[in-house]
Amino acid sequence: MSAELLLLATLAAALLRAVAAATITRPPGLRDFAQFLCAGAQAAAAIALLNATAKGANATIVLASPLPDLQIALSTEPLGVAIAASIATLGLAHALHTAGYLRAVRAPAPARMQAFIALSMLAATGAAFSANLLTLFVFYQALTLTSLPLVAHTGEAEARAASRLYFALLLAAAIGLLLPAIIWTHAITGDLTFRIGGLLSGKVSPLVANILLALFVFGFAKAAVPPLHRWISEARQAPYPAFGAILGLTVVTTGGLGILKTTLYVFGPAMEQARIASLAILGLVCAAMVWAALSALGKQDIRARLAYLMIAQSAAVTAGAMIGTREGAIAAVLQLLAQSFGALTLIMAFAAVHAATGRVQTSEMEGLGRLMPWTFAGAAIGAASLIGLPPLAGAWPKLWLMTATAEADLVWAGALAAVASIAAFASLAPLIANAGVAPAPIGAFIRPDGASILLVAPVILAAAATLALVAFVDALARFLAPIWGLQL
Repeated sequence: MSAELLLLATLAAALLRAVAAATITRPPGLRDFAQFLCAGAQAAAAIALLNATAKGANATIVLASPLPDLQIALSTEPLGVAIAASIATLGLAHALHTAGYLRAVRAPAPARMQAFIALSMLAATGAAFSANLLTLFVFYQALTLTSLPLVAHTGEAEARAASRLYFALLLAAAIGLLLPAIIWTHAITGDLTFRIGGLLSGKVSPLVANILLALFVFGFAKAAVPPLHRWISEARQAPYPAFGAILGLTVVTTGGLGILKTTLYVFGPAMEQARIASLAILGLVCAAMVWAALSALGKQDIRARLAYLMIAQSAAVTAGAMIGTREGAIAAVLQLLAQSFGALTLIMAFAAVHAATGRVQTSEMEGLGRLMPWTFAGAAIGAASLIGLPPLAGAWPKLWLMTATAEADLVWAGALAAVASIAAFASLAPLIANAGVAPAPIGAFIRPDGASILLVAPVILAAAATLALVAFVDALARFLAPIWGLQL
């Protein structure tokens, strides 16, 4: 199958999954089977496209031409293909887990949740394949719209209020900051196509470069750069499967991807022209890493703690991009991938705990590892990778980040990243350890059979994928080699 067909198949499978969720109302088992089948087809197509791209295949598909020199187009550049493959692969385990969770807790409107998760994955995958800034903006906005119902899904007052803030922050940043940056870039270059070497290279003054970089970084508010980070803590109002999709699959991933595509393909060597803004943003996100990781320590609600930890993790992606070197960019890409695997594994593990025991507070987790050993083993692997314990995949981007800061004479940034990792360890390690060593609570299960295989198996699969990711770090670096063609 050609690269063009594989690209279209990856997107079509996500769309078909959404259609199946919306149209197959009875029986639920058939709808769940259709979800898993479509998710499997998406994963298979994305992995096949990854292999084809590694062998030199490439594809560009123009979806529309709203103006003679502007196109909505998709392409198979290595960074986007790698992100799309990770979304699809993790989405397979997440689809199975979502079906198990919705059945276990008898959640309202399960078909609606499954449909919007599929649509948000479609939007995130489209953003990954975007060939230019216009296409990225279109899918970025589509992701805001498709993920909004996930935050408001329960219909409770807190969820509705959270969804309003979520929508307002993301929309205001995109319209007020990101869109002007895109228009300004087009006015300077006459083009919006992503290009190795950067659209702006040699075409922009230091003043303009600094302003544009700030507009782009804060415009991609899905990357949760303070002060536009509050949406991520509000997303905890979403049910666990939706929360996992937002933090581990789609929204946070697309925010980081937007910043990476901008720094690599729009700025390129022009990052040197934007040195003042990049250093200021680097200082901001490094401080945010420490603040968010420390704030997580004080959160008793599991989703709130994970939300703040993801602010810190996402800040590491932006930090790597702002260093403006090849090593920093490698750190950012590896971090974006590793945090998705670790975060989704953790969220699915605690979702299984909630479904089986009804517990959502960190203080309520003591001893549950004795009753749910496989679930907490998966949680331990996800947590270890997320906080950067060697030799797991999450450790390598931290090492690359510290190497990049040292080589760029930015040792203070590396020191702050190290402090943030220690704080993240303090947020997760005692929690997982107490679950395993404390006495098992009596009568913990609210379901007589505990967590079903549909809840536990995806956690094990995601944890295995998180473990296996370290074996592909070198291969991934080689696959992404074309985008390191020029020093930033």
